[in-house]
Amino acid sequence: MTNLGFGVMLFLMLGFVQYSWIYEPVNGVGIEFKSKWSYISLSVFLGLLVGYLITTGIYQIY
Repeated sequence: MTNLGFGVMLFLMLGFVQYSWIYEPVNGVGIEFKSKWSYISLSVFLGLLVGYLITTGIYQIY
């Protein structure tokens, strides 16, 4: 159950990262990225971590 909770929280964080890149790239309230590669690496890392945590959380429930 803990993994599922952390997965949902990180999913919201991943959504915030995507919002920061797509809608507010210059002067937004979100994260300011130094380069395109920092955005890509952070998105991939969070995406993999979210997928792992949600998958293991659902597996542990059942």
